[in-house]
Amino acid sequence: MKLHAIIRNTVLAATSLMTMLTVTGCHTIFEDSDCDASYNLVKLTYDHNMKFADAFDAEVERVSLLAFDSKTGKLVKRVDADHAALTKDNELVLQVDPGTYDILVWAGDYSSHFDIADGEAGTSAPEDFHCYLRRDSKSEVTEEIPHLYHGMVTRVELPYASPSRPHRETVNLMKNTNTVRVVLQHLSGEPVLADDFEFTITDGNGWLNHDNTLRDNTSLTYRPWFTHSGSVDINTNPEDAPTNSPSIPAPKFDMSRSVLGASLAEFTVSRLLMENKPMLTVRNKAENKVVLSVPLNDYALLVKGFGHSNLSDQEYLDRQDEYNMTFFLDQGGRWLNTVVIINDWRIIRHQGPIE
Repeated sequence: MKLHAIIRNTVLAATSLMTMLTVTGCHTIFEDSDCDASYNLVKLTYDHNMKFADAFDAEVERVSLLAFDSKTGKLVKRVDADHAALTKDNELVLQVDPGTYDILVWAGDYSSHFDIADGEAGTSAPEDFHCYLRRDSKSEVTEEIPHLYHGMVTRVELPYASPSRPHRETVNLMKNTNTVRVVLQHLSGEPVLADDFEFTITDGNGWLNHDNTLRDNTSLTYRPWFTHSGSVDINTNPEDAPTNSPSIPAPKFDMSRSVLGASLAEFTVSRLLMENKPMLTVRNKAENKVVLSVPLNDYALLVKGFGHSNLSDQEYLDRQDEYNMTFFLDQGGRWLNTVVIINDWRIIRHQGPIE
């Protein structure tokens, strides 16, 4: 064969191969290629918090991403990945056909305490991926609950994209679990033993829909997974404490001691919702008497006004994930309801208890 004929045939073969790749839009010469799939990168963030800063790297250990065809409402693909499997920009590869999709993400190391369906491609719908918090036969939750995060975007257009020029979408997560720490302090300085009290939070927030709304409000009883007794050094002089208003005078009682007996009870609870009325209750076991019983949401929101008036009540509860509440007992072991400390803010009331 003449040299020019060899060159001509080689050029024709190369042209034919390039034409095939251009038409199909994928690398068909590789057996494991997905010729029709679009190469998408889903960036995962978590800045729905009180610092308004992305804390995904520091907090989220694992993600489960589910992509649904927006037209059929059926599951197309599920991707489960540890944090280490994401890119350095916290992006997850999602290869699906070009089209319109709804993307749902449940994240965190949740499998030990929450039930979420595995799903089946072509059959499962978003509604199948509700999230159920396990509880014992008495509807009680007694263990520390691992962090749980939720995110969802709908009707996202995913065009054809290649690994060299991927298409990017972002899903921002919301944290669904909250830490509540309750401290009892005795003004007389006497010890406050955690074992002498029963601490509970009751709420109907243990079953959430795929869109993070409440699915079922059956009452749950959360019990502390950690308790501790001790004493604390604290400046309890009301003259030095910030108040809600300069016009509210300090209460007339002796809070001058700097060493107070104290006990701590630590809970983890599911998402706090304004439509519910969770209650925090402390009971004296020996006397079988309620020491205090307060609406948790209302008390959590007492300090929202300090710099966060632009947030709705629900957004504040969703962004805040730690609530530290300190209550004082008088010499008779009764709750001194004129003073409460919430997240380092001292709330002093002159006119009786908060309803």
